[in-house]
Parts: sequence; structure tokens; C-alpha cells
Amino acid sequence: MGFPPAHELFAPLLADPTDPHFGFSLGVVAKQRGIARVDLGDYLGIYRLAFPGDIGAAQLNLGGAIFTRFDATSHDIQVIDYYGNVPLDFRMGKASMRMMFYHDSSHLGDDYLKDKNIQTVSHSWEALRAILALNPVEPLRLYGGYTRAIHTKPAWIGYQAVQGGAEIHFNTSKSAHWHPYWANDMQTWERTAWRPTWTSQLGLKTAADYSMGRGITYFVQVMKGPRLEGQFFTQTETVWSAGLQFSLSANLLSPSALPAPKEEQK
Repeated sequence: MGFPPAHELFAPLLADPTDPHFGFSLGVVAKQRGIARVDLGDYLGIYRLAFPGDIGAAQLNLGGAIFTRFDATSHDIQVIDYYGNVPLDFRMGKASMRMMFYHDSSHLGDDYLKDKNIQTVSHSWEALRAILALNPVEPLRLYGGYTRAIHTKPAWIGYQAVQGGAEIHFNTSKSAHWHPYWANDMQTWERTAWRPTWTSQLGLKTAADYSMGRGITYFVQVMKGPRLEGQFFTQTETVWSAGLQFSLSANLLSPSALPAPKEEQK
């Protein structure tokens, strides 16, 4: 299949702030002013190949995103991270896997540079990442992954990272339009002496139906640990926030079974 739906084999990681998505949130950082985030990104399916015997499929995608952070009071932009990846997704029954090459380029905002009276320094890296996900039972999804940076600018002390998480849905009815969930993600990098960044998100997704997840998600979350933006990974903070995410493309509501064959869909 050419140009298949992008999220049918590997569903988005709901609490991973670095997974491309469309969203907006307002947050409060402990002992600092409020912040706002605007994130724009998604995936495009390129080609899907079915395995013999209907045991699963593999798919090549392209992904990209812009992650931005603003001062909520002055509206000055603090940082922009430009992100792009080339993931290869696999799915066999209840197990799915994503292997990817990705690039991240982080840039300080002009207002932030002027306010701090500093000169910008380029921060970028390329890395390889693999993530394995499993749905042991219908409402639950578990995942874990490993990342290895292959080039950084400037050089880091430590190039490895590990990731893990769990997502649980409280309503998996195929006729419901409301899908509450609780998603948790942990990422820890060698560059920050393995101090973890925890993200816990409680959300409610509205969708037209169970399978095609176009709709809006309303969420509250807390993130604690080293920041994930390339310019600020040496800083540690705790952020409480609330926001919206928008699913614009065909998107499985994880957990879900493999897409039905074309004959069944008809």
C-alpha cells in the first residue's frame, strides 16, 4: 500500500513530549513565571508491506515537528526545537516496534537572547532510536526503548538514553465517543548523569469512533526532571500544565487490533 495511514501499526506515545503532535498547553514552573507551549507535527505514511499469512506488516513513514516554548506573561519565545525522523514501524498481533533515525536542532528565541544578553550557540544532534510496545490486555499498553546519539553539536558527555512508559484506557468501547486515559513516560539520558524526566498525563480523548481517532484530547500533566529541549538539557524543573492536542490524521486509539483487511472494511 502506498501512502497508508501513518498511525495504524504504531500508535502515538501519548505522554512522550518529543513524539510529533499538534497541541497547545499552558503551564506553571515552580518558582518561575508561567509558560506556554505550541507544538506542530505529525507523520506521513510512505509505504506498507504486509507479511505473509496476515501475521503483521511493516511500514515506512516520515515525521516532523516544531516544538516551541513561550513566556506566558510577555509572550516572548524562549526556545524552538526542529525535529525530523524517518521511522520504520512493525506490528505483529499485540506487539509493535518502531525503529528510526532522527534529527533535532534547538534554537533560542530572539527575545530570550536579548533579555539574557547572550549569544546563541547551535545545539543539534542525530540519533538512532528503537521502541518496543506491547498490549498484554486490551486497555493497557507498555513500551520501552533505547536511543544512541551518533553526532552532537557541541559534543556531549554520554550519548545513550533509555525510555519506558505505560498507558491505560478506561473506556475501550467501540461505540463510545469519550475515551479517558492515564499515560506515563520516563526518559533518562547519559548526558544528564541518568537523571530521569518523568511525564504523567491524565486525559480525555473525544473521537468520532473507536478506530479512527480524529478528534481532540483534553489533558492535565506534570513533568519533572531535566528539560528535553536541546538548549536546556542541563536544567531541571517541575512543570504543571493543562492543554489540548489535536489528532488530524487517521489514528488508532491505542490499544487496538491490527487494521481490518480492505475486504472487511468495505
